[in-house]
Amino acid sequence: MENKIITIAEETYSRAQLIQGRLEAEGITSFLTNVNLVQSNVAAGVRIKIREDDKARAEAILEEMRHSFGEEKKETVEQLKAVRRILVPVDFSEHSKNACHYALGIAETLKSEVRLIHAYYSPALDMAHYGEGYNMNLNIEKYVRDIYKNASYDMKQLVNTLQEEKKEKGYKHVAIESRILNGPPEGIIMDECDNYNPALVIMGHKGKGDSDQIMLGSVASYAINKLTVPVLAVPENAVYKGIENINNIAYATNFDNSDFNAISNLINLIKPFNMKIYCVHVETEKGEYWDEVKMKGLKEYFAELDTPNVECKMIESKNLIEGITRFTQENNIHILSTTTRKRNFFTSLFNPSMTREMLKQIDLPLLIFHG
Repeated sequence: MENKIITIAEETYSRAQLIQGRLEAEGITSFLTNVNLVQSNVAAGVRIKIREDDKARAEAILEEMRHSFGEEKKETVEQLKAVRRILVPVDFSEHSKNACHYALGIAETLKSEVRLIHAYYSPALDMAHYGEGYNMNLNIEKYVRDIYKNASYDMKQLVNTLQEEKKEKGYKHVAIESRILNGPPEGIIMDECDNYNPALVIMGHKGKGDSDQIMLGSVASYAINKLTVPVLAVPENAVYKGIENINNIAYATNFDNSDFNAISNLINLIKPFNMKIYCVHVETEKGEYWDEVKMKGLKEYFAELDTPNVECKMIESKNLIEGITRFTQENNIHILSTTTRKRNFFTSLFNPSMTREMLKQIDLPLLIFHG
């Protein structure tokens, strides 16, 4: 490939994570290989890989880190902490609680902290300037207090449930915190991502059902399209059965340039889980020569990343949704992933004209990377 993958350094796992966090903060895509998660403190074993074009900048950053002390070192540690943060917006529905179970399992493996957030907001508040003056204002204030009181109670119950789950499953590496915030959910989620700087956002959504709406709820759809961090959208019917039962992930590609960044981010995220990756492209027209060439390029890219447990496949189907659904069923896929680029497969999922029956065919957690 034109932009060759090279090894810039070999370090212990913890040191490699620090370097990776700093490189990513400077806009240099990097990934770790040869990770020993059982003995993560072994000397000089984890390889930090980058694109050859970034070599000069990366070497300068490494040299700076070797001499960094005080505030510079604190900044690097803070970037590492961001790798271990998961943000979970909740509305206390069943599909929202299901997403929390996924978050706990993932956080335990990544040794992450989980922040639950709930936005309480009612369109009725926008009507405050109408009505009959003082009495109306008193009613609105009581209404808001009641909303906050109920949300606080629900959040306390949810946190207690998750703490019990931690205890029952013997989780020792995950911390849980919660916040209740006033404002529209979309804006609250954006602000929390800016302030909290999570590595992953996990959200529940209704998924299959009798609704004529598009596949994802409006808030989840907004998050997927606007957030720059990866989003795991979990449908209600994808009931969490333990992290050990999530073994296969499919990355749906339409051969966009953003695939390369998304793939390296995907590998970094799932490395501790020992999952098999299927890279799949749906051919809507038979015998596309350039599709085969592009898939070959992706195979070579995976090889350069030292990712052995990968299988690249081309499948034929006149319908994208039907083709990917059949593939997920035949290969026991547990998570479906892609990017938000306009040319990618998932663009069609947010099209309001897509029929309800077609949307019902996919009911898997969707891991979306920003293109």
